[in-house]
Amino acid sequence: MKRKNKIIVAISDKINKEGLILLKKNFAVLEKHGLSNDELLDYFSSLKNKPEVLIIRSTRKLDKIFIKNISERIGIKVICTVSSGFDNIDVDTCKLYKIKAFNVPNGNYISAAEHTFAIILAIYKQLNKVNSELRNKNFITGYDISSELYGKKIGIIGVGRIGSYVAKMSRAFGMKVYGNDIKKSLSKKYKWIKFLNLNTLLISCDIITIHTPLDNSTKNLINKNNIKLVKSSSVIINCARGGIINEDALYNSLKNKKIYFAGLDVYDNEPDINFKFSRLDNVLLTPHIAGKTKESHKRMAIQAAKKIINYYILGI
Repeated sequence: MKRKNKIIVAISDKINKEGLILLKKNFAVLEKHGLSNDELLDYFSSLKNKPEVLIIRSTRKLDKIFIKNISERIGIKVICTVSSGFDNIDVDTCKLYKIKAFNVPNGNYISAAEHTFAIILAIYKQLNKVNSELRNKNFITGYDISSELYGKKIGIIGVGRIGSYVAKMSRAFGMKVYGNDIKKSLSKKYKWIKFLNLNTLLISCDIITIHTPLDNSTKNLINKNNIKLVKSSSVIINCARGGIINEDALYNSLKNKKIYFAGLDVYDNEPDINFKFSRLDNVLLTPHIAGKTKESHKRMAIQAAKKIINYYILGI
């Protein structure tokens, strides 16, 4: 690196130590966790030698005002979010201020797909219910408690890295796999998936699972109008992003038993979410942990570090 002083990489949210090791071999690393965005700006402003790179996690939201300030006041040139999407960063404002934005889309797709299937299995096998009953010394048994996945129709909205992996797992369970995606070329790549338009998929499938990014085109993708198409025996899973399903529409459908069950890992306004779903007995809830495993934590940190190293040292 042909510079008198090493580039300073600021890490505002904790990442796995393996990523830190790689970064420290090539850069001056500044770790500062637990600060709000305003506190970060003030702290960076107080430094004589300011960072050029900022690494964050998906829980930190960077709006246009923060990005403007971090560019003009600090001189940040690169932002890397250690997450699969860009929905926590205003990327248009990054482009405006010539800030390079990175994410790590390949880091957690296995974890997210496995979690999706864990929720599906837990719902169909009624694991929450039987666990609770047995802990209360009620040894319930019978043939009407759980159901098989074999032969069920699963509809995957967004057949990208995560969605396609869910599709492969579904196929292994002997399920009939349907897909919906804006990329028409995927029907040639995955000839064993039957691609449908969104409304037909909602009408046809026993399980509907969402794996799209959150953007203007997917906000309220499932809403009060098209959720009426879902069968009363069907299950909806969202391990993608809160906001893709309109929460009011889903809540009302579940409350009125218009949908059999839902599995949610993501919500509007995380972490200050509306806990109304917790009042329903036909919802399985997890706290946005689908992509968060020990393995993905390490993998994503390493990939984030390599992206920054490649950008500065290899020019890619």
